[in-house]
Amino acid sequence: MAKNTARVEDAYTTAHVRALTLLEDLHQLVEDMPAPDADHPINWEHVGSLQHLCERLKELKDFVAPAGE
Repeated sequence: MAKNTARVEDAYTTAHVRALTLLEDLHQLVEDMPAPDADHPINWEHVGSLQHLCERLKELKDFVAPAGE
């Protein structure tokens, strides 16, 4: 049983580190999105893409921490 416990703990640690890395990568990508200016005119496609990202992030947040819990 101890061997299985060690494997599950290793798998959890690996997944946890991966989740944190993905979050950091996503945070950096959003931070790097250009602000609207003369060189980067924003259009409705940009707005829609960002809104879609927000919807997906909310889905993930609700999966991890459902409202009311």
